[in-house]
Amino acid sequence: MKNLLKLSALAAVLVASATYASAGTVTIGSSGTSGPFTNGGLQFIGYNSTPGTIFPGVLTLNTTINGAPFVATSATTNIGTGGGVWAGPLAGSSWVSFTNTAPGSGNVAANGSYVYMTTFDTTAAGPGALTGSMTILADDTVSVFVNGTAVGNEEETAQPVGADGHCSAGVPTCLGTGTTFALTGLVNGVNNMWFVVEQTGLLSEGLDFTATATNVPEPSTLLMLGTGLVGSAGALFRRIRK
Repeated sequence: MKNLLKLSALAAVLVASATYASAGTVTIGSSGTSGPFTNGGLQFIGYNSTPGTIFPGVLTLNTTINGAPFVATSATTNIGTGGGVWAGPLAGSSWVSFTNTAPGSGNVAANGSYVYMTTFDTTAAGPGALTGSMTILADDTVSVFVNGTAVGNEEETAQPVGADGHCSAGVPTCLGTGTTFALTGLVNGVNNMWFVVEQTGLLSEGLDFTATATNVPEPSTLLMLGTGLVGSAGALFRRIRK
């Protein structure tokens, strides 16, 4: 009887351990960088003078700051919140732009769409189906694409120039605790992520986000693994008895 109780306890521990080990989570946050542009390190890949660009749009690195021509680079920079004008940054991330376009910087970014890109490596989460989520802030608003498919809120992409008042019309915005949504379309391995930041209110421009991907173990797989472990434990106790 005692051996049976020990066997049951060990089996429960083994199954619980298997369940825990089979699930993993990968987390990334936005950051400015000159490369590599991976796992949240954002690359500025272009600008389109027409707000509401549909991915990927017709892009150029030429824009204007304070009405003067400005040639951006693919590098990005971490920027501040303008003394609390913007919310955030979210934990584990930074506000990012192609140059210092934070509130109070004196730099007025031209209206249009600013497109950024990064990759998201989910390998560490383990094999199997993935579930993901993203929390995001932007000025003015932003559309998110994973592996070429829209997954984020695109409410503002149809708004006319000047429709946004300090990024507060529609969501996501630069205010509050950010907008959280399901991050669908993730694959095991490297994923491409694009962000189209729509600038329609002049003044400041920027992007801040965090994202997670979690492995979702299949119940049938866990059951098979647990059954195998129970059998192994039984064989072990039979040897001990002998």
